[in-house]
Amino acid sequence: MSIIEAIKTRNSNSVMTGAAVAPAQIKQILDAAVCTPVHHNTNPWRFLVIQGEGRQFLGDIMVNHLEKTMTNPEEPKNIALRNKLNKKPFRSPVIIAVAAAKPDDKKAIMIENVASAIAACQNILLAAPELGLSAFWRTGSFMYEADTAAALGFEEGAELVGLMYLGHPKKQMRPKSRETSDAYVRWLE
Repeated sequence: MSIIEAIKTRNSNSVMTGAAVAPAQIKQILDAAVCTPVHHNTNPWRFLVIQGEGRQFLGDIMVNHLEKTMTNPEEPKNIALRNKLNKKPFRSPVIIAVAAAKPDDKKAIMIENVASAIAACQNILLAAPELGLSAFWRTGSFMYEADTAAALGFEEGAELVGLMYLGHPKKQMRPKSRETSDAYVRWLE
């Protein structure tokens, strides 16, 4: 399959089995993830591979953030919402938290490191199907809280850019129909 065809037919598949993903496959995917452009060669990519009970730790972080937004966390509807959120990390056997490190180089700026880490997320989405795996990308307001990156053990100043859920597909998704770029392009000649 050509690169363009792989990009155009890529689809997020969140229906996964609980089967473990081989560490060698995770390494292949992460090796592909770091093949992104980055200004000043800052190598900003930071990854945390979350498996097993580590998923419960992530769920607890998500729930703690949600509780901060609630006036009454013990209200029955809020308890149900918390329970639902706490189960989300168990949708796949592996989650890769992706962050961008703060640049050390004074010429480098953070947005360029973030852009490179986001490109790494796209590389993960494209590499997974090549290995027979499913992947989908999730974010959420809790990721952008300063204490979330620290709670996950990322160095000071790192910014989370995505949670990449990874596993074996229960079913294959049909390729997505994509629109063309026509509605979004202007030409300056």
